[in-house]
Amino acid sequence: MTEKTDGTKRYKAVLTGPVTTTEPEFLHDIGMDRMVGAFVALASEVYILRDRLAALETVLENNQTLAQDAIESLEETPEQSKERQADAQHFATRVLGELHRSDVPISHIGRKVREMTE
Repeated sequence: MTEKTDGTKRYKAVLTGPVTTTEPEFLHDIGMDRMVGAFVALASEVYILRDRLAALETVLENNQTLAQDAIESLEETPEQSKERQADAQHFATRVLGELHRSDVPISHIGRKVREMTE
């Protein structure tokens, strides 16, 4: 980011070639980049759940196979409860992991491509 003489700020393009050192900071603030990453991950998880739940409800409703209060009166076995807790932990790790992920690139640039960019 540079500041003009009139006090306004001008942002330069962050990514102008292949990533060869560290992950780029698209919002000029790595913390904010990670927050946006967490938000996008969470939004995608929520949409997938909404879509699948709507499809499942439609199937069950059409087949009349589920009592109206079956979900609210669910009694899990200890094994089912443990599986649900493990799933919740995996979900939290996936979403909140974006807040502290490394800035080391996760992709690898081929030797020939790297030579062309140096």
